[in-house]
Amino acid sequence: MYNAIVIGGRCAGAAVGTHLARRGLRVLVVDRSRFPSDVLSTHFIWPHGASYLNRLGVLEKVRAVTPAHTEVTVVNDGIALRGSVPEELLRNQFRLLHDDDSGITAEYFSVRRHVLDKLLVDNAIEAGVEFREGYTVKELLQDEDGTVIGIKGRDGTVERAQVVIGADGRNSFVARALGLEKFDERPRCTFAYWSYFSGIPDADAQIHRRGRLGMAMASTNHGQTMVLTWGPSEWAADFRADVEGNFHRALGLISGEAADTVARARREERFYGTLDQAAFLRRLHGPGWVLVGDAESFKDQCTALGITHALRDAELAAEAVGRWLGGETDRDTAMAGYAAKRRSQTAAAYYDYVCTLAEMKPLRHDELQLFAILRGNQAEIDRFIATHVDVAPVSEFFDPSNVFLLNDTAKESSRDHGAFTDFEATYREHQRNPFSRVAAEATR
Repeated sequence: MYNAIVIGGRCAGAAVGTHLARRGLRVLVVDRSRFPSDVLSTHFIWPHGASYLNRLGVLEKVRAVTPAHTEVTVVNDGIALRGSVPEELLRNQFRLLHDDDSGITAEYFSVRRHVLDKLLVDNAIEAGVEFREGYTVKELLQDEDGTVIGIKGRDGTVERAQVVIGADGRNSFVARALGLEKFDERPRCTFAYWSYFSGIPDADAQIHRRGRLGMAMASTNHGQTMVLTWGPSEWAADFRADVEGNFHRALGLISGEAADTVARARREERFYGTLDQAAFLRRLHGPGWVLVGDAESFKDQCTALGITHALRDAELAAEAVGRWLGGETDRDTAMAGYAAKRRSQTAAAYYDYVCTLAEMKPLRHDELQLFAILRGNQAEIDRFIATHVDVAPVSEFFDPSNVFLLNDTAKESSRDHGAFTDFEATYREHQRNPFSRVAAEATR
């Protein structure tokens, strides 16, 4: 009899298992994969994600094999803003969520999953977790009242626990076995393609957006740089017709300088891609079960927060389950506390923010104007970056009164940038699919 069984042993699963084991609980984590192994992921970790790694005790091991940076450049239609996530905002968030701001770091990483997941698995085992690789769950065991009481593996083994935690991703077996429906679904999303290049110097990450296209470059493991491009899902089929050609075409449309850098580099792996980034929510918990990570809330990759949020949710879930199983409070009270933090107004506002960005509509004049007036105001640039990556509340930065104040105190004119030259014609041009057959033939 285990206190907790965790299905899924990657970021969320290994982390929640570690936290529970450190509370003295008997924990079994199972995963159908063997480690080290890769999984389809854009594998970026923002500073709050790196802070969770630090609290887990693996940050130094990640830092030893992965480039670390603090500043990032965000470019919207040629308007460049360079900054970082302020430490005080990070501390505020951790105090709000956990009443504890220990382990904070302002660094971010782009760490490959075959590196990160193995470190997390080994860390969980060191914490006392029983970890079974290559283990496929065939069935959830339930009592006559429908309470989940354990699992049955494909190999016939049966294990029982006080709670089963589903940390098994957006296509969660636990969710399917329980018949949990998705809600607040957002079908409009991005497609994304990426690969890994050598010959690009280690540098701060860049995130660009122009029209309905986006791209990112980030130094990662093995002396390589990950280069990613994305666009609206309705353009995906045309993009797929010539992935390599359209990948470089997209870079050229977004940033000529970045395109030239990648053209001079050497691609070391195949292209990876994802076409279905539709967001959704699921119920967080029920009798004998809890969901964490992508299993309960999946969002588009456009803000690169999947791993960071998985690590956050793992700690929140472990705090709630740990208080319950440790006898500090009853199950309903503990789970209500978990739900209150995961389904807060702030969380809902950020979910809306990501889903709106994922539609990849060309930036409006007033949106470009906001980015333009931020130039020269480093404190507000940093606050925008913190807002974009869910460290500061979306509702505060984009509140009309704050935008009015920013405009009133702007150090540079919001109209002296090339992004505003012939704006209407440019906006219409951005609506056209550059990967369509007609567009491709026109550029030959």
